[in-house]
Amino acid sequence: MDDLKNVLLNKLQEGTLFVKFNDDGSLNEGFFYICPKLKSLIYNVSKKLFQNSTNEYLLKDCEVRAGLKTDTWLKVLRSGKVREQQDDLAFSILHSRGRKSLDLLANDAETRDNWVTGLEMLIQDSIGKPYTKITDRWLEGLFNEADRNRNGLLCKDEVHRLLEKLNVRLTTEEFEQYFEQTDLRVAKYRGQLRVEDFITFYKILTYRPELMHIIHTYSGSCELCTCNGNPTISIVCSRLTPVIEASLTGLSPMKPRAIPFSPQPGQIPMSSMTNNYMTIEEVKEFMLNEQKQALSLAEITELIKKFDPSTEGKECIEMGVDGLREMLLSDENQLMKPEHRNTVYQDMNQPLTGYWINTSHNTYLCANQMVGKCTGESYVQALQRGCRSVELDLYDGADGRPVVRHAYTFIKDAYLGEILTQIKQFAFYASPYPLFLNLENHCSSKQQYLVAKLLLDEFGSSIYTAEEANALSVWPSPEQLKGRIVIRGRITPKDSISFDCSNEDESFDPDVSVVCKDLAILIACQNATFKGFAVAKKYKHTKSSSLSENKALALVDHHALDLILNNQRLITRVYPSAYRQDSSNIEAISLWNTGVHMVALNFQTGDVSMSLNHGRFTDNNQCGYILKPSILRENNTTFSPNSCFSAYLLAQRRPLKLELCVISAQHLPKRNQHDTLPVSPFVKVKIYGVRCDQNEQKTSAVLTNGLNPIWNHSMQFSICIPELCLIRFLVRDSDKSNTDLGQYSIPFLSMQAGYRHIRLLDRHNSPTTATLFVHVKIINMEATR
Repeated sequence: MDDLKNVLLNKLQEGTLFVKFNDDGSLNEGFFYICPKLKSLIYNVSKKLFQNSTNEYLLKDCEVRAGLKTDTWLKVLRSGKVREQQDDLAFSILHSRGRKSLDLLANDAETRDNWVTGLEMLIQDSIGKPYTKITDRWLEGLFNEADRNRNGLLCKDEVHRLLEKLNVRLTTEEFEQYFEQTDLRVAKYRGQLRVEDFITFYKILTYRPELMHIIHTYSGSCELCTCNGNPTISIVCSRLTPVIEASLTGLSPMKPRAIPFSPQPGQIPMSSMTNNYMTIEEVKEFMLNEQKQALSLAEITELIKKFDPSTEGKECIEMGVDGLREMLLSDENQLMKPEHRNTVYQDMNQPLTGYWINTSHNTYLCANQMVGKCTGESYVQALQRGCRSVELDLYDGADGRPVVRHAYTFIKDAYLGEILTQIKQFAFYASPYPLFLNLENHCSSKQQYLVAKLLLDEFGSSIYTAEEANALSVWPSPEQLKGRIVIRGRITPKDSISFDCSNEDESFDPDVSVVCKDLAILIACQNATFKGFAVAKKYKHTKSSSLSENKALALVDHHALDLILNNQRLITRVYPSAYRQDSSNIEAISLWNTGVHMVALNFQTGDVSMSLNHGRFTDNNQCGYILKPSILRENNTTFSPNSCFSAYLLAQRRPLKLELCVISAQHLPKRNQHDTLPVSPFVKVKIYGVRCDQNEQKTSAVLTNGLNPIWNHSMQFSICIPELCLIRFLVRDSDKSNTDLGQYSIPFLSMQAGYRHIRLLDRHNSPTTATLFVHVKIINMEATR
């Protein structure tokens, strides 16, 4: 298998000439190859290999897509410059967070398949390896960038500058001191470091004393003290090195931690003082006490063999600090429970009204609400992220074909047929459960007929029709509607409704007086104006209201229980205010707390609401449907999220206590790629949920250390309604603008107890190389009554 892979990658490194199609329909030949380090794709208009080129794309930021499946390909197909029969020759490489693509045509199917397979392997290698492997690759990439003369070596000055880029700020004297402490004899002799020398040196500088503390705690190697109510490693560190001691006591927080290679005068050698490993019994005790996992000795043995990299550890069945680090950075030991992240574990057999549904607003946009273009790629990006409800604003096209349009703006239209083709290709890419198409219909009767024909041509019998919906008295379950398309829109003519032009989803164009019958029979979820809860009680279950942000929040404040009961039977969608021209988002929490199914968000915007939406819907295998808790689904519920200490809470439950220790972070990014100053990070933890649970706390800042800051800061929170609770971790720089360095949101009930690493996300919810290390303890207060 490895031989075949090597042959394939060698072909990609040799390069291939492809025909590249552009967005405007033009085309040109280009020479494409993978760089020698297998990190990036190079594109040259010349056939000469390795000719200087600015067209370089990092593979870790790319996606490869086989076939004619991008906006560009659909336009080229429509123009007749390629044929559908050439699908097996075409592929695309998406970059810039999916907003741009290289659309390529090969001479033969074998070449296309080789490139698609090879690129998929390289991209997976860059994002799918264990975290420590990712770190090594990241460091190797930075080393190669710094190696300007391409000789595979960095001199001390180059290493020093690279360390500053990595948030490690050392004086020349300190740099020489740490360099001399290493056992890199050859590197010392020549005064230069190879990439493997640099990675070793970097890991010495980024030693994790907090992990050594865990080992010493369970091996009983030294006396421990407590600080801020949590165990610390001050005694251990004072025996390790004065540098570590200073970093923990705040005397020199900007300096990295290092292991001394010889004891200081008067110090006891480490080998005679401590055990720097845990025995199999001690690992078992750690897993039970901290990680809340009762494992047999046989399972612990397999655990040690899997994670401890040393031959001695595997032979003696002992776990050292490297093995502990590997284990705690593994996927199964992340903060989110593996079964919540990797499986559909919830009951998917309840009516659709029992679920929160991952919903996009104005899905066709890729930027703000005023400029840009409508694009099918925005639908693809949303669907790949688990979205299960997308929006289509339909208007008459000038050439007689319906278009998707953002009216009264400078945004360019898109042909509806092309959009639907891309939706079909990715409708069930991330989830098998039903996909809602929300139609805002402004078409004439003639073009409504064409809308219906396009929908039938693309989706056919997959459409859940009005006839099927009307034959039932409640909505089917997600399981029953697997693979189905549910169309949501209005079928009532404008003269029989109270017209409200301020309500985007409940309005018609003034010229639209009737809804085409061919389209109406496809609409299973019928949009109806909300006229109060008394009127809504008379609606058939297929009726659904779209509420403006302000109207919905007013109902939350004054009629929360009525809204919860209404949402047990009818599907409700809430969309952002028209004043949000910057594509900012609704505050979703209070709407979810009252059972609103579809909180429509601008997926292209990286803000707090999208962070929380990502946290909410990463649960249940990111399938786009989350079962609402029973307090929102019970017919006789008296729950109101606004009444924190109501009789309901006092009679039926006591709060949970969350004890959280924010211990440390690793590899925090700079404020931006051009900033040379190190960051001074702090961590803010915020609880989102019902009003009585909302709370936030933060650590102090660790000055000028983004490499491996240690806070060891404990926090306590009281949680009354954990099933509605989301927790958001935000790491910020304590500069004047409080620049965000990384974030992560998670449902409270999806958290694992114990020592956990959080792989931080950027503002668009893409993974970074940074991690946050925490300890989680959840106390059930019922047990203390």
